[in-house]
Amino acid sequence: MNLFTSHIMMLTVKKKASSLQITCALTLLIFSFSINLNAQQSGISDLNYQAQSEFQPTIKDAVKFSDLPEIKDTVKRIKKLSYGINSVPLFPKYQVQTISSAKLQNEPLNKLYYSLLKVGYGPIYNMPYGEFWIGNTRSREMNYGAHLKHFSSTAHLEGVGYSGFSDNDINIFGKQFYKKHTLTGGFNYSRNVVHYYGYDTSINKLNDKLFTRQRYQFIEPTLKLTSHYTDSSHINHDIDLTYYNLQNLNRETENNIKLNAAASLFVNKEKLNINFLTDFYNHKQANDTLNDLIVSVNPYFEAHGKKWEANIGLTGTLDNFKGATRFYFFPKLNIHYNVYENMLIPYAGVNGGLIKNSFRSLSKENMFVDTTLKYTNTNNKYNAFVGLRGNLSSKTSYDAKVTYAQYDSLQFFVINYNGANQIYNRFDVVYDNTTLLTISGNIAYRLKEKINISATGNYYLYKTKNLTRAYHKPDFDLTFSGIYNMQSKIIIKADLFFVGQQWALSPTTNNDNTLSFNPKQLKGWADANLEAEYRYSKLLSFFVKFNNIANQRYYRWDRYPSQRFNFMFGLTFVPF
Repeated sequence: MNLFTSHIMMLTVKKKASSLQITCALTLLIFSFSINLNAQQSGISDLNYQAQSEFQPTIKDAVKFSDLPEIKDTVKRIKKLSYGINSVPLFPKYQVQTISSAKLQNEPLNKLYYSLLKVGYGPIYNMPYGEFWIGNTRSREMNYGAHLKHFSSTAHLEGVGYSGFSDNDINIFGKQFYKKHTLTGGFNYSRNVVHYYGYDTSINKLNDKLFTRQRYQFIEPTLKLTSHYTDSSHINHDIDLTYYNLQNLNRETENNIKLNAAASLFVNKEKLNINFLTDFYNHKQANDTLNDLIVSVNPYFEAHGKKWEANIGLTGTLDNFKGATRFYFFPKLNIHYNVYENMLIPYAGVNGGLIKNSFRSLSKENMFVDTTLKYTNTNNKYNAFVGLRGNLSSKTSYDAKVTYAQYDSLQFFVINYNGANQIYNRFDVVYDNTTLLTISGNIAYRLKEKINISATGNYYLYKTKNLTRAYHKPDFDLTFSGIYNMQSKIIIKADLFFVGQQWALSPTTNNDNTLSFNPKQLKGWADANLEAEYRYSKLLSFFVKFNNIANQRYYRWDRYPSQRFNFMFGLTFVPF
C-alpha cells in the first residue's frame, strides 16, 4: 500500500477516531500530495521519504453500521374518541366526625332552694302577713309545689263599722312531663272574710260583729293536658277541665263545671285554631235555684306575611239561661302591620263575646254585694279597636289604643235600699245597655335589671240607655310604677295611682218623708305606695312598705272608706 492509498483509507476511518489522529492524517495527506505534485513537475518518478520520528500511526478497522434509516411519524392517531362531562362537587366530600358538646366550666347553674318564707306585720291596723312557697328543684320529669298565704286586719275605721278582714289562700300544683305531652293538676282553696262596715256608727250602733260578717269559701280542683308536637302535620291540643264550689254564710252556693278545649293545625301555610267551651253553672240561693249552660265554638285562621299578621274567624255561642235558649255570633278580626323595624306597628280589630255574670265574678269585683243577687249575662256585641305600638328605642316601648264597644246588660253596683237590712250597707247589681269609649295608653322604660318604669292610663266615656249614670265606674285611672335595683342589694318599688270621679246612687228624703234616689258624685283620689327591700344575703332579706303615703280617706265604693296611712315591716328567708 502506497502512502496515497493509505491517506485515502484514512478518510474511511471510523468516526470514532480521535481528533488528534484525524488532524495528523490530514497533515500527512496534504504534505504527500504536495510532494507528488512537485515530483511530477520535476520529473521525479519516485520519491521515498523517511520521517525521522518515533510515532507509528495506526488505523483501526472500519466498522460499518448496519442500521437502516427509519422515518418516525410524530402524529399519533386516536382510534376512538369519547366526549362527556365529569361532575365534580364544588366542595369535597368528607366524613363528619361527631364531637362532644361544649361545657361551661366556670358558670354553674344557680342553686335552687326548696322553700321561701315571707312574714310581716303592720302595727297601725294590726295586720299580720305571711306567705310560704315550697316546691321541688330542677327536674326533667316533674314539677310540683304549693303556695300558702295569710293576710288579715282587725281595723276599726273612724265613723264606720268594724272593717276587719281575713284572706287565706292555698294553691297546690303538679306537672308531669312526657315526650309529647304535659299533664298538669292543681287544687285551689281560698277563705275570705269581710265585714259590711259601710254604715254610720253615729246613727246605727252595732256591737255584734257577726251581724256584719261575711265569708266566701272557694274550692277548685283543676286538670289540664297540653301537647307539644313540633311536626306541623300533628294536631296540637290543649284540654282544660275545672270544677269549683263557692259558698257564703247565707246559703248562697255556686257550682261550676267548665271544659275548655283548643286545637291547632296547619292548612297549607295558614294555621287553623279551634276553641271549644262548655260552661255549666248551678246557682243555689236562699229562695231560688237557677242553671246556666254556655256552649261556644270559635274557629279562626292565623295568616302572616313578611311584615303583617292577621287573625280572622267567628265565634258562635249558645246560652241556655233559666230555660230560655239564645244564639249569638261574634266577629273575630285582628291585624297588625310592622311599618319599620318594630318601631311603628299600627293595628286594628273587632271582637265580642258573651260575659258570664256569676256569683264568683260579681263577689270578686265587689265583696260587699248582697246575699241575693240578680244574674244576667252581659252580651258584648262588638268591641272595635285601633291602635299604634312599637319601640322608641331598645329600652323604651309604647302602646296607644282607642276602643269602642257596645254592651247589652252591663253590670253596675248600687246600694240596696229595698232589702230588709235598714242600715243600707250592701250592694245590689243593676244592668243596662251601654256604649263605652275607651282611650288607653302605656309607655315603659327598662334598663336591664336596674331600672323598670311604666305608666298606664285609661279614659272611660260611658253612655247608658236607662240609668242616669254609670254607677261606680270611674272616669279615668292612671298608674305609675317604678323599680330600682341597686346592685341586687337594695330594691326600691314605688306605685302612684290616680282615679277619677265616679257616681253613686244616694237617697234623699222629700218633704212628705218619702225617699227619692239621685246620683251622688264621689271625688277622685290619689294613692302612693313605697316599698324598700334590703337583701342581706341570698337566704335572708328585710323589707318595709308604706301605703297611702298621702294619708287620704277615699271611697272606692260608696260608704266604704279606705284605710289611711299605714306601714308594714318584715323579712324573707329560706328555711331549707
